[in-house]
Amino acid sequence: MQPTLFSFLLKDRDLLGWEAFCVHFAATGRKAARETGNHRLATVSVGRTTFDRWSSGTWYGRPRGEAAQILERLLGHTVEELFSPAPGASEPTVALESVAARVGLRWPTSNLMLPAGGPAGTWEIAGRQRLDGTSAAVHLLPVVRRGEDADVHDLGQDGLRDLERFLRPVRRGFLVGVEERQDDFNLYVRDAAAARRPALPGPPATGGLSIPSAYLLDDLSYGILWALTQLDDGLLSDDQALDAEQHLLDTYLSLPRSAPSQLLVDLTAVGSSWMGSAFCARHIRQELADASEVPIFWTREQTGEEAACWLFFKHKLDYLQALDRFHGAATQTVRVFCLPEAEVARSEKYERVLLLLAIALMERFGIRVRVVAKTEYSEVDGVAFVPGQRAVVANWVRAPGGALWAAASTSTRGELRTYASVFADAQGADVLVGEDPASRLRSLADYLGLDWGWLTARCHALGEYGVAGLVRPRSRLLTVEALDETLLFLGKLAPSR
Repeated sequence: MQPTLFSFLLKDRDLLGWEAFCVHFAATGRKAARETGNHRLATVSVGRTTFDRWSSGTWYGRPRGEAAQILERLLGHTVEELFSPAPGASEPTVALESVAARVGLRWPTSNLMLPAGGPAGTWEIAGRQRLDGTSAAVHLLPVVRRGEDADVHDLGQDGLRDLERFLRPVRRGFLVGVEERQDDFNLYVRDAAAARRPALPGPPATGGLSIPSAYLLDDLSYGILWALTQLDDGLLSDDQALDAEQHLLDTYLSLPRSAPSQLLVDLTAVGSSWMGSAFCARHIRQELADASEVPIFWTREQTGEEAACWLFFKHKLDYLQALDRFHGAATQTVRVFCLPEAEVARSEKYERVLLLLAIALMERFGIRVRVVAKTEYSEVDGVAFVPGQRAVVANWVRAPGGALWAAASTSTRGELRTYASVFADAQGADVLVGEDPASRLRSLADYLGLDWGWLTARCHALGEYGVAGLVRPRSRLLTVEALDETLLFLGKLAPSR
């Protein structure tokens, strides 16, 4: 079905939004009322539902009465012409609606909203428990796969203008390439900022515009995009507040124990997570400054949403690097995760991918990861345990009582024996099999229901190009460097490599 001339003219005149259209429609009606003496023309309005029907590009009805007169004055064509197929327009092989439906069906936390009549719209991304959700502009483009790239093609002059208009604003946006296949299609994603740079200072150089095939939209790339966009927008929203509240961290670090309420600061869920995580990292480093024995760690993250902070928070990576002093030829730190089977079963595939990436990052740092599946250990404290000496408690994930964090340090014998027993049990109940990172991570993939061959091959491809072209962090508190290295680390473990 060919789109109507009305939908094309809306695009050409930047009137795809209902509010913008109504402003011009009302102004035209008032002018017509003065010129014709028909005062009813000055009072005609168009409801949102009516506009959506008209602008769908597939409605071939005929507006009547005063509304028709105003439309003809506004757009310079009769209503018969406006709501007939646009001259020279052809029906897209892949309907935009089917692209949006595919994304929403495969990833329930996604909603592609594409106003009819144009390829540009909004990508709404929803969080689960710890992320607030966000949205980004999105623009669909036809692409053809050639080797390692999906090249943009067949835009035409209208398409070029649409793309230039989309790339100009500096807000978060994504280009989504649609590659037609027999009875199917693939999608490729690129951060608009990555496409914008070579396009300046003039119009987009679409003749050379392409999206790397490594940016294929699947559970790996979507998981990264889903987590990073929400973390990034949350931190940007809280940037000034986080900077102003830095003194709180110093104040509480001087106390033997602390559990401040989240009500103490006005932050998003992401901002609260960042502050809690940053404090706990500094608390552990401070308490372990004089430790001579190798500590072992218990980590409370159980989902990809919770574990994504390890992949992107800069202070997390500084923290892991600071603990590298405990690694030697004969020693290494151990970090335990509790991942109950029920929680794994509730997680979407892309979240399980994020969880594996976070654990792979630690293995790349030389940390020996253990995973226990016993649900009763879900509420064990996040703790750095120096056997026989000290337990440094640092909870920010699911901190009790609505606290930003819960931190303390203890050396009482009873509490040390309790933690020692928990860690001993974890060693005996470890679901990860193997004495090397490759074996352990492969067994983790099996436990999480992830195809090892697919995952490592995709990590290799994405790592070669880097995450920043897919989705680029804007907050100074985030980084993708460690994730890039982790992707390459996993890529080297591919079965065929």
